[in-house]
Amino acid sequence: MTEVPRVVVVGGGITGLTAAYAVVRARPDIAVTLLEAKDRLGGNIVTERHDGFVIDGGPDSFLRTKPDAVALCRELGLGGELITTSERGRKVYFVHEGALEEMPGGMALAVPTRLGPLLSTPLLSTRGKLRAAIEPVIPRHRGGDESIEAFIGRRLGPDAARSLAAPLLGGIYAGDIDKLSIRATFPQLVALEEKHGSLVRGLFEAARAESEQAKMGLLSWLMREAKSVPSPFNSLRNGMGTLIDALARSLPDGAVRTGEPVVGLRQAENRWAVETKTGERLLADAVILAAPAHAAARAVPDEELAEELSGIPYLSTATVFFAFDQKDVEHRLDAVGFVAPKGEAEILAATWVSSKWDGRAPEGRVLMRAFVGGSRSPSRVRDASDEDLVADSKSELERLMGRLGTPLFTRVFRYENANPQPIVGHRDRLARIESHLGKLRGLFVAGAAFDGVGIPDCVRQGRAVADRVTLLLR
Repeated sequence: MTEVPRVVVVGGGITGLTAAYAVVRARPDIAVTLLEAKDRLGGNIVTERHDGFVIDGGPDSFLRTKPDAVALCRELGLGGELITTSERGRKVYFVHEGALEEMPGGMALAVPTRLGPLLSTPLLSTRGKLRAAIEPVIPRHRGGDESIEAFIGRRLGPDAARSLAAPLLGGIYAGDIDKLSIRATFPQLVALEEKHGSLVRGLFEAARAESEQAKMGLLSWLMREAKSVPSPFNSLRNGMGTLIDALARSLPDGAVRTGEPVVGLRQAENRWAVETKTGERLLADAVILAAPAHAAARAVPDEELAEELSGIPYLSTATVFFAFDQKDVEHRLDAVGFVAPKGEAEILAATWVSSKWDGRAPEGRVLMRAFVGGSRSPSRVRDASDEDLVADSKSELERLMGRLGTPLFTRVFRYENANPQPIVGHRDRLARIESHLGKLRGLFVAGAAFDGVGIPDCVRQGRAVADRVTLLLR
């Protein structure tokens, strides 16, 4: 009798779960085992419910403009659960000189697409505004990889890089824009420059594809009035954990094992021996490593591959949640929240959760969260107690927002060494990793450390690696 092919997926975050789901869906004849070191699935995605509040401790949304996550939700029967940001939660504040200032209208990935808001914003100096305004005439660059700071500074000026790009683009990674690779983090911006010679001109050409703007010139487009546009973000009505639960339910009984760290991989003839911390040894025809790169590095049998994987830096972050009575909160909660450039606050950002999404807090209550750690205070998440993180975060929120009242409850979520940093040269590192994997038939990697940190990126990677595995096991 022919032996049933087996795939072991290491890591039960969104990438690993998607990979396991896609393999099972494409090839029900393949036996799939998913091993997760922690006692729960989801990785950085975790949802808790408390007294009528829905609390997403990690990511609370995903870009609908990248279709992979939306498609997965619909496949899993969650289409009716998809929601978008509320009307009152569409703008963003910046911390500027100790106060909250509204982000200029028409910003797209830190690129201004309307002159009026750019020229009137207090977030840039007069010189900074003028430098950003002449971006369409700045010559294109034909070099290799560079940092976000170098790229934005070259296109829009150093003032825009520090004041706009650092909190907006660097904030997604909780990292330093002088280290993060523009090609690995925002390749779409590089593509705009390469194709159109200008970020602003590239966005203008994309807008011209819409019928009402087809006859507009660049200057007319830059001078256009504000127009309401749909939010680019989706979430799930009962929190992002709904997606994790649905993926877990889609897998066969007994396929998922939590609290099962993998400590080593060994080649066993034409198969892989997967060794767990409990001493068990599973034989597999293919292994998908969807764990953090530093965890994968400790398991792989190739020293050069391990060195490349461990060379991907990680940072730690925490989210600190507060529930308040709405009547006690002084500041108008008329936005998604705010981001804080370096030097303006000890926290990285804050989300006014109950303004961003409907149904996240009971009537008359407010839910908000502060982000701490990252490159701004790399050891804070490890060293500070929950009480200290709560006290310091509340102090910063009150400094910037005014009176908040006494919290109804607080909650702290820590993500230690859980935020990969695709620094300059990351694409070259990925090419070297693929080269090493090419010599190890049946071993694959995927996840936030490799080709995009967002949920749609991880879903895309999970599907792609599943396709490679099923092709291998034809």
